[in-house]
This record gives sequence, C-alpha cells and structure tokens, in this order.
Amino acid sequence: MRQQQPHISFGRKAQPPCYRFATRDYEHFQVIFVRTGVLNYSDARGRAVLGPGSVALLREGSAFELWTDADGYQGVYFAAVGDPNPHLRGDSYALKAPADARTLAGCMEREIAAPGPEAQALLGHLGWAMAWLVLRAATSRLAPKAAADPSLAWAESVRQALDATVYTGQHPREVLAGLPLSYRQLARHFEKTRKITPKRYQMQARVEEARRLLRFTRRSVTEIAYELGFSSSQHFATQFRSVAGMSPLAFRRSRP
Repeated sequence: MRQQQPHISFGRKAQPPCYRFATRDYEHFQVIFVRTGVLNYSDARGRAVLGPGSVALLREGSAFELWTDADGYQGVYFAAVGDPNPHLRGDSYALKAPADARTLAGCMEREIAAPGPEAQALLGHLGWAMAWLVLRAATSRLAPKAAADPSLAWAESVRQALDATVYTGQHPREVLAGLPLSYRQLARHFEKTRKITPKRYQMQARVEEARRLLRFTRRSVTEIAYELGFSSSQHFATQFRSVAGMSPLAFRRSRP
C-alpha cells in the first residue's frame, strides 16, 4: 500500500475586516491560534467568537464558516494536507486554547520573528505539538457529553475504525467486528449521531481518500481504485460519481 507523504505548512495567519470563508467539505486539517482581534466561527451546532488565546480546530471533511467583522485578526497557524491520520478528519471546533498550546503558539511567533538555526524544522515540530494539544483539549471537552449520551462515544469509535481502514476493502461488518457491540447496535448509535449509515459513511470516506490521491498523486484511476479496495475501476467510478457528483477523471481535470 503506497500513500502520499503529507505536506505541512505553518506561519503567521491574518485576515482583514469583512473576511468570510465557508465550506461544506474542508479539504485539509488546520489549527488557527488567534493572538489579536476576533475570528467568528459557526457550524451546525452554533456560533462561537474566538478572541485572543482561542483556536479554531478545522478538520478535514467538516462543514463550517469563518468570518470577521469590523476588525480582522492575527495569529499563527499549522496545517497538514494529505495526511491520512483519522484523528485529523471529522468535526471542527472552536475552543479556548489550553495553556500548553498557548505557550507553543508563543514559541512559534518568536521563532517566526527571529528565526534561528533549523527554524523550519523547529516550527514544524512546534506546530504539530500545538495541534495535538488542541485535539486533546477538544476530545476532553466532548467527554462529558459522551458520558451523558453513549451513542456519541460509540459513534466516534465507529468513525475512527472506518476511517482507519479505507484501504482494506473490508465491509463495515468486518471492520467493526472487533468492537464489543453487535453491528446492529453500532449502526444504530452511528446513525443516531451522524445521520448516515456506516456503509454509506465508509463509501464517502473512501471517495474522500480517492479525491486526495487524485489531487496529490499521479496514480491512474485504475491504480487508485484497486488501492482502495474497489472490485473494478468501473465500480470505483460509479461510487465516486454518487458521492462527488462527477467522474474521477473529471475531478482530476477540475483541480488547479
């Protein structure tokens, strides 16, 4: 199994007044730390106002909107493109940065302002560390909700298992066989939380990985189809069109 090496970027982040960005299917992973100004965030769960010391945790595949009002914002960011780690996919969140993440963001700002030896390598490591601390904080924040509604915890276990096995071609029943509930119970929890069946979600996840490979590699459609466990390139093209609304070749040609 061949996988494209992910690309990371990091640095200062700023947007002017009246900036607006909206997506229904975010294409990569990013953490934005707000140092000054205000960044507004909204998704299906509601709206959040991110002031200094707050972060936007933006995960691949999520739907959200960002905008600024009379004032823009400034800060630092870390982004990863083409990384298959399942923890980098899923819902996005707006939250107060944990203390350690604020410290790392400050270190990034100082290194950007006055770079020393191997500054790029150091900034990459600082960015990854900040991102994982923010991911942990978001997970901890969701823990009480998961305890109150077990469906949330089971649905997240199902999502992680499906995301981690997009290359295997296994049926969801096989993928989830290692979890301590029956497939029917897991599917019920997943549909309650995600409003989609595990089988349909798995297909969407495989197509999303196919879109990444079509965009960032030169592998043929047939190679990608078999890497992702489709029985044929025709089956792959049919499923890809059902999710993406176009053929794999049309998608590749549409990308800049």
